[in-house]
Amino acid sequence: MGEIVAKFIVKLFGGNSILGTMFLAMLPITELKVAIPMGMSESIWGSSALPTWQAFLWALLGSCLVVPVVALLFRPIYNWMKDKKFFKTIVDFLVGDITKRSEKIKAENQGKTARRTLWLKILAVFLFVAFPVPLTGVWTGTCFAVLLGLNFWVICAAVIAGNVLCGGIVTLACNAFPQITDILLIVFLLLILAAIITKVILHVLKKRRAIVTTENATLETDPEANK
Repeated sequence: MGEIVAKFIVKLFGGNSILGTMFLAMLPITELKVAIPMGMSESIWGSSALPTWQAFLWALLGSCLVVPVVALLFRPIYNWMKDKKFFKTIVDFLVGDITKRSEKIKAENQGKTARRTLWLKILAVFLFVAFPVPLTGVWTGTCFAVLLGLNFWVICAAVIAGNVLCGGIVTLACNAFPQITDILLIVFLLLILAAIITKVILHVLKKRRAIVTTENATLETDPEANK
């Protein structure tokens, strides 16, 4: 199975490991957490596998190119989709957690000075992106920053800075254990899959709780509805 995937990736990018690494880093699921070890993988690229520093730089470039695009487009797309019944569930699933987190941070910082609030928001975005864990990265980090109300240039600076640290951590891990780069890649992919499955399960449970709560509220206000 792994050999089939490897051949598909090499064929897709014509054996160009630089292009493949950049493209994978631009995707919202893989980002540079997957792109770096994949770009270094000799079992995938053979002699075209990238050295550690090149894998880091090309993956960083690819993922950072996404930031200004998402920063500019997320707010209008989000505002349009959240008011449409068909898209509301999708929006809630994709950014519901970071929307709540941004509202919580805003509430916690009410009454504090504008300068302190700004730096706390920047720190929150930086740390959100910096830790190399699934479903956090430049895509969700940029959306998070937009929901916090940060301006375009601050968003780009905070997200890119966090992305540099995240990429550095992944690169150091791959460089420290070059003989198990492929294992690290598999681990990252499994963690991403586990995170997605967990998010889906939690979303379904949340919807069911909401339905039960609504039904209970209806029965309390209208006892005849249970008859």
